[in-house]
Amino acid sequence: MNTIELAATTPASKKLKWWQVALISVAVSTLGGLSALMSSKKQKKVYNTQFKQAPWSPPAWAFAPAWTINNFFLINALRRILAKDMPDKRTLLLLQAGIWAIFFSFNYVYFRKKSPVLAAVWTMSDNVLAIASMLVSLQSDKKNALNFLPLVLWTGYAGTIAGYQALKNPDPLLHTGALLN
Repeated sequence: MNTIELAATTPASKKLKWWQVALISVAVSTLGGLSALMSSKKQKKVYNTQFKQAPWSPPAWAFAPAWTINNFFLINALRRILAKDMPDKRTLLLLQAGIWAIFFSFNYVYFRKKSPVLAAVWTMSDNVLAIASMLVSLQSDKKNALNFLPLVLWTGYAGTIAGYQALKNPDPLLHTGALLN
């Protein structure tokens, strides 16, 4: 088989280089952040100063690089899933769809709708989907399972922060008071 025939039969996802995945990750992370831009700076400032934050929360600037790294590994996992013929492919694609749906809707729920309860549900659901993806991947592609580890770790950590916020703050969207003072 010559190079042209090989290129024609190789899925495009297999041809992506690490730096192309990195660029896609930056683009995807930027798109995900756009939903938060719809809130005014004044709304964000009031929201960030009025809501009780977990003492172990990272600074706000840390979220963009963390999500760019998470997205790099998620896109790399997706690339591997698309490139292989595996029995769990459909399940992994559905799990990925859930992860991406949460990623692209989180800023809307958290910043625009100002719901710490829904933000906690989104974050913890993301963690469950990442764990499930890792476990399913372990059955057919152990190397790919490691691509889900950064998201498992980050959403596990972020889930504690989101849980704290959900318990310590009122939720204007759901019209609930703080569950713990």
